[in-house]
Amino acid sequence: MNATECTRLGAYLSKLLGSPTVSVVARGADGGALLVDGAAVAELIRDDDEGELSYAISLAVPRAPGAKKNAPIDDAERARLQGVLRQKLHAAELDVRARPRKTDSAEVYVHNEFVGTISADEDEGQVLTMSVLDIDLED
Repeated sequence: MNATECTRLGAYLSKLLGSPTVSVVARGADGGALLVDGAAVAELIRDDDEGELSYAISLAVPRAPGAKKNAPIDDAERARLQGVLRQKLHAAELDVRARPRKTDSAEVYVHNEFVGTISADEDEGQVLTMSVLDIDLED
């Protein structure tokens, strides 16, 4: 990733999340990190597939103490995840919502805009996955 990409992506995510302390740094040609207050909170992977550029963001959230690996994401867990994500991303308007007929994942919104999903992961606990398309970064 180059400096221009990092700047554009960081500005987009900062505006989307409502957090002026969000930025992006490169870690090699096809990767980077999402920073909040200068600390890395999520991994970022650049994907250039047949001329269509996108970025995948992955943020791990540890399981609640005592939670089982395959525990459903119920109301209490959604509230916990929402609190953790709001704090980690400095995104006060972030909402974690139930998915219709699914209990193994939840949807994440900011100002009623869908931004990603959070789902159970065997090793990580739960993982927030966000995708950003290059066209999203245009002014």
